[in-house]
Amino acid sequence: MYLRWISTILLTICFLLQIRNFNTYLVKHRRIHTEALTYLNSDVCTDPITRAQLGTFNLCVKAEHIVDEQPSSAAFYDILNDWYPCGHARCEGMFDWFWANAHWFIIGIGGFSMMIYFKWVDHQRDILFTKMRLPTLTHKNHHID
Repeated sequence: MYLRWISTILLTICFLLQIRNFNTYLVKHRRIHTEALTYLNSDVCTDPITRAQLGTFNLCVKAEHIVDEQPSSAAFYDILNDWYPCGHARCEGMFDWFWANAHWFIIGIGGFSMMIYFKWVDHQRDILFTKMRLPTLTHKNHHID
């Protein structure tokens, strides 16, 4: 019963936090949408000669893409991106962190491997010494005069 109450409370908190995140993303995307619309209505995008002279540096295409997408759907996609493990460039960031600290991983793996190797050698030595026998007196070869 307590587990059900705790999980219900945690799910409610998670849901409320997602609503807050959605509103934050929505405000951000509305602002970007307004800025892109203003940019599309500027002389840069309305004048075909200037737009053609910009060539690949033309930001009008990016602004058109932003205007074509509703801010609420972009905010919803950001919420989905929060739940995706590699969302918001988390995997790229983790790879960059791993690459920057690769020397520590190599040193740690090398030290751990050496420890295992020396323990294996010690174990092999113990096995060898437990199989050794001391010489014993045999009655057949030994005469007492």
